Amino acid sequence: MRASHGLSLALIVVAALLAGALSQRFSISADWTAGNRNSLSPASQQVLDALDAGPVSFTAYIYPGPRRAEVAEQLARYTRAGSQVRLDFVDPARDPQQVRALGIGDKGAVQIRYQGRSQTVTDFSEKSVTNALQKLSVAKDQWVVFLSGHGERSPADKSNGGYSELAAALDAQGMTTRSLNIAEAAAIPDNAALVVIASPQRSMLPGEIRMLRDYVERGGALLWADDPGPRYGLEPLARDLGLSWLPGTVIYPDFRELGTGHPAIALVANYPNTPITENLNQIGLFPYAGALARLNNAATNDWKADTFLRSSTRSWLETGPIDGQQSLTFQPDQGDIRGPLDMGIALSRAVDTDAGQFAQRVAVIADSDFMTNGHLERLGNRPLALALFQWLAFRDAQIAVDVAKAPDTRLQLSPAQIRGFWWVYVLILPLVLIGFGLLRWQRRRRR
Repeated sequence: MRASHGLSLALIVVAALLAGALSQRFSISADWTAGNRNSLSPASQQVLDALDAGPVSFTAYIYPGPRRAEVAEQLARYTRAGSQVRLDFVDPARDPQQVRALGIGDKGAVQIRYQGRSQTVTDFSEKSVTNALQKLSVAKDQWVVFLSGHGERSPADKSNGGYSELAAALDAQGMTTRSLNIAEAAAIPDNAALVVIASPQRSMLPGEIRMLRDYVERGGALLWADDPGPRYGLEPLARDLGLSWLPGTVIYPDFRELGTGHPAIALVANYPNTPITENLNQIGLFPYAGALARLNNAATNDWKADTFLRSSTRSWLETGPIDGQQSLTFQPDQGDIRGPLDMGIALSRAVDTDAGQFAQRVAVIADSDFMTNGHLERLGNRPLALALFQWLAFRDAQIAVDVAKAPDTRLQLSPAQIRGFWWVYVLILPLVLIGFGLLRWQRRRRR
């Protein structure tokens, strides 16, 4: 009997030792939170996978204490997801010079290093850390130059019609935005990774048009976002690209059923299969958009054109006035054109230079409103805009990267639910408790 008990005890000890040894060599983790909040989102994993040219070092300048455990837990999703990611802790008191250089406060900071470049973050959320990794993925600052001087949309404009929110989103992904008046600068800078023409409202000078055409001819990347109306002297550039704007505005007849508010607000639910749109699954909203047509001429045969944005078959191009109109009808005898209509076209080609052959990318979209502050965050406009800039900057591995929030971090209630809670907790429940208290008080008095 004693031998049996001894053998059982020995087996338990051996099993415990084996479990301890195996736990040192292998680990299994599971994330049961809604939206996998403790795991990397697919977007962050995509960014991390793109950093395959060397180790990624996280150096946390955190004072010893419970705060270190909190930071380690927040960053563990990165160390678990990538074998090249390493996390080290440094006591700020032991390296005060580095702390002063990084501007680290009492709450600490994390310095992320990759290929000799570094980013410092004090917010350890996934969005903040992944944005820092995106910036590190670029070997040098990529300047996105927005043309100015002709009423174009500005990255510094914070009004509903401006591009300040777009500029902030691009900066978070490692793209530096600048405004440029080429009439004043007399040239497009060599460090411009991308030039943006965003709906000019006044005619450009012949010399400015020539500089833009020369820039494209040399292989420069270009995004041209424009609206229905005149081209203000840019017709030669459009011909160089083999494109033209069709007269009119895209109309979406089902605006009442969908609640968009106006027939000239087009919805795009299905995108053509292109590198720009292959990861997009949200509806795009395009106010007062136009349509594009391709030209067939020998000068444009070297461009490969792909439509990445197309209106639905129920849409049409309205050539008549639309201001104040809520009931428009398709009139082909008046020049209206039935959809689907090309609204965005991506162009690419190989350019021969003295240094060799390299690829060139250009995108033209017949709507500049969808990227404005008033519309960028509506439906799927933001993912499309960021995917467009990523493709033009040759950051294909990070196209459509957008860190989503876990669904269980916020409680969203409808107005009816809020009213219901008010009646229950502000009126009914207090009255019930008061009544119960009065009843108890009366019973005690009778005793």
